[in-house]
Amino acid sequence: MANQALTTSDTVPPVSRQRVLVVDDETSILFAYSKLLGSQGYCVDTCENFSDAIALIGTFTYLSVISDMRLEGTGNEDGIKLMHFTREMQPEARIIVVTGYGTAELKNEVKRLGAAYYFEKPICPSIIMTALQTLGNTAHSSADQATTV
Repeated sequence: MANQALTTSDTVPPVSRQRVLVVDDETSILFAYSKLLGSQGYCVDTCENFSDAIALIGTFTYLSVISDMRLEGTGNEDGIKLMHFTREMQPEARIIVVTGYGTAELKNEVKRLGAAYYFEKPICPSIIMTALQTLGNTAHSSADQATTV
């Protein structure tokens, strides 16, 4: 299903459900996040690449964008570009970075760009759930109040 966005819902969710976008080039990770987050009441959209992610960000409003940094076999450039695009289009959306290629330099860069959380793979699913719940509780608060890990 390359180059095609995978979504669990093509309609705007009820106000009570918060929408989350998960971007990763590994379909097994997308499937796992979709099942986990969906079971907790989130409306989850997933996609495998930068171009599908920007299309979804241009269409829907997100509580959070959870993104890998390396998409389509690239370096971290796609992830950084996606962070910039998300900040521009949806400044209220909170960014959670999950990467298998973390470095101190990358961690500092994503913090500087305003990521709410930075995690290195493998990551326990309960940590992502806790981060999302915290973001949901502070969605209308100042960006300065979010915790960066």
